[in-house]
Amino acid sequence: MRKTLHKWHGWAGIIFLIPFLFVCLTGSILVFKKEIDHWLIPEVASLAPTDAPRLSLNELEDSVTAQLPDYEIGAWEIFPAGHDEADRVFVIKEGTDEWHKVHLNPYTGELQSQPTEPGHYLTDWLLELHYTLLLNDIDGLDEHLGVIITFVLAIFLTFMGISGLIIYRRFWARVFTLRWNQRLLVVFSDLHKMFGTLASPVLLVLGITGGYYSAIIYLEEWTEHADGAEHHIMTERLYADSLNIDGLVARSQDYIEGFKPTYLLFPYEPEYPLTVFGRAPTANPLLSNYGSVVNFDPWTGAYQSTYNLNEQGVGMKTLDSFRRLHFGTFGGLPVKILWCIVGLTPLLLGITGTYLWWQRRNKSARKRRRN
Repeated sequence: MRKTLHKWHGWAGIIFLIPFLFVCLTGSILVFKKEIDHWLIPEVASLAPTDAPRLSLNELEDSVTAQLPDYEIGAWEIFPAGHDEADRVFVIKEGTDEWHKVHLNPYTGELQSQPTEPGHYLTDWLLELHYTLLLNDIDGLDEHLGVIITFVLAIFLTFMGISGLIIYRRFWARVFTLRWNQRLLVVFSDLHKMFGTLASPVLLVLGITGGYYSAIIYLEEWTEHADGAEHHIMTERLYADSLNIDGLVARSQDYIEGFKPTYLLFPYEPEYPLTVFGRAPTANPLLSNYGSVVNFDPWTGAYQSTYNLNEQGVGMKTLDSFRRLHFGTFGGLPVKILWCIVGLTPLLLGITGTYLWWQRRNKSARKRRRN
């Protein structure tokens, strides 16, 4: 069994090596997406220090609508006063189902960027490459082909981590063994075992969480449009002009004590609610800023429902923690650096693993010729 698993481990590594390296390398870079955006496009993504208060959400919504009369707001990521990032507002062009992103200065109401398509900025393009390998929406192919492939790659990563630990089941005894004075085959074998073992806990986390998100993205699209229905074409606003956004956000805090709103999802298809996402008070650093929600009727503002993550079981809290676990945003700079470095280890594992696989095949070929 161990010998067979060793073969599967080797062949899987060869088959998936190239696309997997794209996913890992882009993921390592994206750990520092915020910092890269602040460096490359500070006039778009960053805010100058100020003591001024944020404008009200109603004022900001009016400002966005006035500056973008041909678009409707679909979603809005909001930050607390004093934050150094511009609000990110996602808008839908009227007459289409196409989403665009703009950056909004919440202290002046001015847009810091015009509507851009996914992949316009470098880190957004890398994000598309990371999640879809740029294979979504290609004519003649499944529109979610890229997501399907990244889901398969996540399974591959999980398999490689588990199978590697089984193959080297006594890894703990020689994990730091590195025989530099031996021939290249031995050195590469030691490097492969050492870095594979040390990186495996994080790589397994990345594989499981990445596979979950790819599956969720695909399943949501499939369930919503399985009957062949197309995405809704935005022809008019799907919420009342008189809706008091500030009032809804304030009321959301009445339904979840200590609730901190972080994200607004406006109705982008008929019958959808206006949803306030946020973080319920918790000491758990792994829980995300979007785990709890309060829903309101988009026409009347009437309360509809609440989902409080603190009232959920271990299973739902575990799934919510996948966001911070995947991006390494739960432990400050040290964890981000660790996640970045571990994300690069598949490059070393790919080189050493391919060499070991090739040497084993040559050895087997020589044995067959001698027989």
